[in-house]
This record gives sequence, structure tokens and C-alpha cells, in this order.
Amino acid sequence: MNALPFAFAYPAILGALVALPVIWWLLRLTPPRPKTEVFPPLRILATVLKREETPAQSPWWLTLLRMLLAAAVILAIADPVFNPRTSSIAAGGPLVLFVDNGWATAPDWERRVQTAEALIDDADSAGLPVAIAFTADTSNDAVAGTAAVAREKLRAAEPQPL
Repeated sequence: MNALPFAFAYPAILGALVALPVIWWLLRLTPPRPKTEVFPPLRILATVLKREETPAQSPWWLTLLRMLLAAAVILAIADPVFNPRTSSIAAGGPLVLFVDNGWATAPDWERRVQTAEALIDDADSAGLPVAIAFTADTSNDAVAGTAAVAREKLRAAEPQPL
């Protein structure tokens, strides 16, 4: 049976799940009873208004809901990833990469280059031709060639103004 790959981007954060019993204990605590100060003009209102009663503990279902919410927040912060990248190249055709190299990509340009290099490496190991084109270039000549040529084009590219 084929298992669904599942991973966490920040698995160390899952250690916070150990804190769930402490969170449960804090949720079960009740604050101390407030001191009552008698303000004489409000005595008449005190007899008219119905007293609001606060339960000694929160209901079990509410505590369970809060615990599940805390666990969900911890799991969300750990950044779960379905189908983490193992090999994303399918055999049977050339790899065609369209890389956005507009001015807005400058802050994360290195990450884009690393991702493209990883894809080119996968295509090279699979023996597939690679075509690469950039969105800000005026001549998009995405001609399939070797992985080495694609790497050279990728290294020579940089973010450009429109």
C-alpha cells in the first residue's frame, strides 16, 4: 500500500505538545472569588437584579474543545507538509521551467534559483532535456537543451525591472 508522505517543516515545535497537560491544568483552574464591596445606593438594584452564577469548573466539552484548539495551533505552527518533495520529475518528456525574474522577485531570488537548480539536477539524473525561460526577458527562447546549458542560463539570470 502506498503511504501518503507527510512531514513537518519545523518538527521541533511539536515538542510544545508536551505542554498540553499544563494547558489542561490551567483551564481547569478557577480564579479566586472576588471580594464584594457594598455600595449602599446599589442595594436596591441588588435585590432587583438576578444574580449571575458562575460554575466552579468549565464543562468537560469546553475544556476538550480548548485542548483540541491548542493542539491544532501547535500543529499548524509546525507547518505540516503533504507530499514533501522527494523527486518531482516525471519521465517521458523534457523539463520546462518558467522562472519569474521580475523586479518583485529580488527578495527571494536565491530561493528560486536553488529550487530551479534542484529541479535541473533531478532532470539531469533522469537524463531529460531541460528548457528554461525567464518572464522578464524579451526573447523567451525556451529551447530544450542539456542540464549544463540550463544551469548556465540560470546562473546568468537576475531579477530585472519591467
